Amino acid sequence: MTIQSGLKPLSWWPSFIALFCVAFLYYITHYVFVPNYTKTTGQPYLFGYLIGWISTVGIIFLASLLAYKFERNKINLKDFLIRYRLKNMSGKDWIWTILLILVVLVTYFGLSSVSKWLSSFKLFAPHPDFPQDMSPEGVSNLKQGVLFGMILKGKWWIVIAYFIGWVLNILGEEFWYRGWMLPRQEVAFGKFAWLINGTMFTFQHWMQPWNFLSILPGALFMSFVLQLRKNTWIGIIQHGLINLGLFIHVLRGVVG
Repeated sequence: MTIQSGLKPLSWWPSFIALFCVAFLYYITHYVFVPNYTKTTGQPYLFGYLIGWISTVGIIFLASLLAYKFERNKINLKDFLIRYRLKNMSGKDWIWTILLILVVLVTYFGLSSVSKWLSSFKLFAPHPDFPQDMSPEGVSNLKQGVLFGMILKGKWWIVIAYFIGWVLNILGEEFWYRGWMLPRQEVAFGKFAWLINGTMFTFQHWMQPWNFLSILPGALFMSFVLQLRKNTWIGIIQHGLINLGLFIHVLRGVVG
C-alpha cells in the first residue's frame, strides 16, 4: 500500500477545524496583535507587522510539517515528497501553472471594485489602524521606497525579514492546504474536493476580508488544477510568483 492509497479522509469537521485554526491565527495577528503592539511600543507599524506575520506563517509552516508526522508517516524526504505531491514539473504542469497565474491575476484585479464595495460593510472593513498600503486600494497606494509609512532605503534587515516571511508563507499555506489537506479531502469528497479546498483557502484570509470575492475564483481554480495534476509545486510556484511583487517593492525601496 502506498502513502497516497492509505490516506484517511478529511471530512467536514476536521477540515473546518484546520481552516479555523489558520484563519483565527491570521485574524488575531492582524486585527489584535499588530495594532496593539504599535500603540503600546510606539514603533512603526512595519515592525509589528513583520513580527506578527513571520511568527504566524512560521507556525503554519511548522503545523504543516507536524501534520505529516502525526499521520505516522516515515520521517524521510522521499516519503514526504510523495505524501505532499512534490513531483517533478512536466511540460503540461508548466502550462497549467502559467494558465493559473493568468487566471488569478485577471480575476483578482478584475474584481477590485467588488473588494472596495465589500469594504464598505463593517464586517469586511479594514481595521482603522491599518496603513493605506493594506486598504482595498493597497496596490495603488504603494509609494516607491516606502512600506506601511516607513522609509525603506538602506534597511537591509527588512529585506531579510520579508524574504523569510515570504518563504514561510508560501510553503506553509501550500503544504497545509494542498499538500496535507487536499489529498485527504479527495478521499472524503471525491471530485468535489477542489471546491471545498478552494473555498476554505479563500476564507482563511480574515486579515483581508474585503478580498474574499476577488480571491475566490483564483483559489477555486488553483485547487481544481492541483487536484487534476496532483502536483503541489504548481501551487507553490504560482503562489510564490503572485506574492513576489511586494518583496520586489521592498527590495527596490531598500536599494533606493
